[in-house]
Formats: sequence, structure tokens, C-alpha cells
Amino acid sequence: MINSKIIQTLESLNLPVYWIDYDGEESEYIIFKTNNQDDVKHHDDIVSAEQIEIGLIYWFNSPASVDKISKIKNLMKENGFIKISEKDMKDDEYFGRSFRFKYIKNL
Repeated sequence: MINSKIIQTLESLNLPVYWIDYDGEESEYIIFKTNNQDDVKHHDDIVSAEQIEIGLIYWFNSPASVDKISKIKNLMKENGFIKISEKDMKDDEYFGRSFRFKYIKNL
């Protein structure tokens, strides 16, 4: 469920969005993974919600692509994700922006 929600949330960017790994040839792409998933709300010993933490990295090889960082943040926020942190990354000829988000899913 959470994987398809992330992919649907970011599809308007027209970028490849993949779970854990991407081995294509695009100059921009997003990979994501679930970092943690815990029950967070209980009522009479019944779980009513869970919190899912997601790691997401936007990789790009042109500084001009940096404008998509704010678009990613806005799309995630509009779809109920809460940003925990973000940082810059660099790997060979690619720049990256790493995000941690959480999502509270009512059961």
C-alpha cells in the first residue's frame, strides 16, 4: 500500500520512481524504501494506526534540476507525508537530495 501511494504521489514529476534500486539510464530518478513501520495508536488493545517512515532520494546530474526538490516536498506534504529531515548528497557525477518522511496510516 505505501509503495503504491509514494509512486502515485510523485508520478506528476514524470520521473522514474523505484523501490530500493534503479538501474536505468535516466539522468534524474527517485528511489525510496521503508525504514520503519510501527503501531502508534491503541484503544482497548486494538491498534488503530501505524506510523511508516520512508527514506527517499532524488538523484540528478544537472544543477538545473534542483527546482524539483521543492516540488517533491510539496507533493509529499499534500499527500499526508510529514518531512522529518533532508540533506544533500553526491555520488560520482550525480547530485542527490535525501529525505526522511513519516506517514500515519489509520487502520
